[in-house]
Amino acid sequence: MQGLLTELVTSVLEMPGRFLTVALNDPLAAVMLLVGAVITTLSVAVFGYLSLGAALSLFNPSGGKQPPRAE
Repeated sequence: MQGLLTELVTSVLEMPGRFLTVALNDPLAAVMLLVGAVITTLSVAVFGYLSLGAALSLFNPSGGKQPPRAE
């Protein structure tokens, strides 16, 4: 288990160098990496915003409207 964790941390630390190597190979590869990073960042930001709103609405007593009363 310790070896797996060490290998995971090592590979995460090596990734920026590998991405840089790929990006410097070809201008099109750099553009594709940039577009992928933007799309991933935007989707994570939207999902995080929605998740945070849902979590905060659990603790907000005035989070929703009361149903209409029948007269």
